[in-house]
Amino acid sequence: MTTLNTASVTGVVCPAWCSVTQSTHLRELRWEGRAMHWSDPRSGEGWEIRHTSATDADGLAVDTEPQVYVTTDGGLTLAGAEALALTLLAAYEEATG
Repeated sequence: MTTLNTASVTGVVCPAWCSVTQSTHLRELRWEGRAMHWSDPRSGEGWEIRHTSATDADGLAVDTEPQVYVTTDGGLTLAGAEALALTLLAAYEEATG
């Protein structure tokens, strides 16, 4: 594996919703050339939603579109499905805003 020369980078510009530490981002930049920003998980009965985006140190988007991850434990009640749908929309809006 080749490391990238990022010795002069001391921090990464993150979106307001990013839950990743600066030290993790600096390691990512060194090894991958990009920082992966992860949101805090949002969860309900039997499901969890998180979203990500990748940027350079200056916060400019790089090589991948933002992603939304949905995890479920199986079937959901109608109320659980409604809560999931509303939370999914909120995560989408945060990721694109």
